[in-house]
Formats: sequence, C-alpha cells, structure tokens
Amino acid sequence: SFANTRLHSSVMVTPGSCTTCHNGSMATGKTVTHVQTSAVCDTCHKSTTTWLGAAFNHTAVVPGTCATCHNGTTAMGKIVNHIPTTSWPSCDSCHKSTISFANTVLHRAVIVAPGSCSTCHNGSMATGKPVSHVQTSAVCDTCHKSTTTWLGAVFSHVGIVPGTCATCHNGTTALGKTSNHIPTTSWPSCDSCHKSTISFANTVLHRSVTVSVGSCATCHNGSMATGKPANHVPLLQLLNGTTMACDACHLSTASWLSEKMNHNNSQGNGSGWCKGCHVSGANYLGNMTQMSMSHRSAGATDCSQSGCHRPLGSKGSTYVKWN
Repeated sequence: SFANTRLHSSVMVTPGSCTTCHNGSMATGKTVTHVQTSAVCDTCHKSTTTWLGAAFNHTAVVPGTCATCHNGTTAMGKIVNHIPTTSWPSCDSCHKSTISFANTVLHRAVIVAPGSCSTCHNGSMATGKPVSHVQTSAVCDTCHKSTTTWLGAVFSHVGIVPGTCATCHNGTTALGKTSNHIPTTSWPSCDSCHKSTISFANTVLHRSVTVSVGSCATCHNGSMATGKPANHVPLLQLLNGTTMACDACHLSTASWLSEKMNHNNSQGNGSGWCKGCHVSGANYLGNMTQMSMSHRSAGATDCSQSGCHRPLGSKGSTYVKWN
C-alpha cells in the first residue's frame, strides 16, 4: 500500500515550499476557514505530523482586530464562562501574550465599575468569596483595595457591635489572639484595649482594664510585656530582700520614667546600701541624686546612718531630698 507514506521524514522539503504539495489537490491545503494570511505554511506550522499547535506569528496584526480570527471558528474564541465583556475593549486590551491566554492583565486594562467585583468574582468566572470569609454583605472593594492580591484588605469595622471582635478575630476568619498574648481570662473584650481598627499596636491596656495592685509583673515579665531591665535599682538594697511590686514605685501606666522611689523605710540597714545607688558613677536607672564618695562622713556606714540625712539624721525630707 502507498498509504502511511512517511514523506516529511524521508524527503528534505525546502522551507517555504509547502504549498508545492499542500495545494488542496496533491495534499491537504489551506481550508476556507483558515486565518487570512499570505505567509508560507511553515511560518506557523512547525510540525510535519499535525496541523495543530501552530505558533501563529501575530506580527503585523492590527491591534483591536483579534476577534476577526478569534471567533471560535477560525481560531479559539471567547469561552462560555468568559468574563462578560460587552462594550469592553478588544481582546488585546487584557490578553497581552500572543502565545497564551493565561496571566491576563485584566484590572490594569479595564476600568471596573466600583461595587461590581462580584459580577466576575462569583466563584465561577473568577475566584469568589470563600466559605471562611468574614460574614459581610459589603461589596468586595469596600475592603479589598488591590487588584493583584486579596491580602492587605482594609476591613471597615463600621457597624460592628462593640464586644463582638472575637466572632471574626478567632485565628481562622481573621487574625486572633497570639500565643504570648497577655492573659485575658475574665477580662473585657478585645476592643476594650485595642482601640484601632487598623493595627493591634498602641493598645491602651491600662486605661481600659483594671489591673490588680501588685500584679504588674504577671505581664511585665520581659516576654508578654516590657520587664525589669538588668540595670534596674536592686530591690534587695531597698527592702532587705523583701519583694516589692512594680507599682510600689511606678505610678504611671504611660511611662516608666515618672517613678517615685519607695524605700519602704529600709533606713539603709546595711553597709553601703544607700550609696550603692546614690554614689557618683552608679549606672542604675532612675532619677536618684548621686554624691561623690568623699562626701560621706567619716565613720558612717551609710548615708542614712551618718547623722545628717533622714531617717536617722535631721536633713532633708525622708527618702525624697538630701537637704
């Protein structure tokens, strides 16, 4: 049989001479629905075994005329679930590649009417709202401001009932309480402390939550919240080893700097305890007055036992002023 002849694999065909045989008489030629072109066959048809997979050369194609060929007959046209494009720009306004329809730059080329996102983003034509989405009837672009990513949505909290934050901020629907969050058992709701609807930073904790006296270190432990630094005034020198809570000296919930030293009637009570902090050059934090070593009276073991400074002396206000 002369069938199944392997012509192209055995005969060297001169480039551009395809129509010598492919003229519709000797071999299959160009069909009536073929793209209108004067280019030689092998400009687009690179295979000698199939007509499919032709890499059409779009050079010299007039912009805006895509649908002349991409009509579903001559070449692949708009699919049935294509985004509605009535009165929209031509194909090449969005489809920038001449090789693939993927990676279409839709939002950059087409002005989408505000509030109409779900016309396409319905889960069929384009990605829609997932089942875990925050429950809302607001249109997409109320929160989603970017056309390249769903991330970074700025949620409008207008109309959210106070005290219901955890309904969404549960770690699934929206960001929830972190593992190292300050303990909040039996405490008020999120918005008692978190006053911003944009950021969790700058929480006004102490203004909205009543903290039990002496319980500061429960959170201010260096992990949950700022704790005592290494060069903090040593409490052993104040209380002879007795525990002192933060709020014994720190009276402000807005700044550490407005402390008022509570010596708790320690009276020095040990060689050099007062001057341990009040000697010039000591690097402990705080607003204490410092004196040189030569200032100390001869024979005195400590400032408060010198007979000059209170409480065992007569000068100054007790634990507040030297003179």
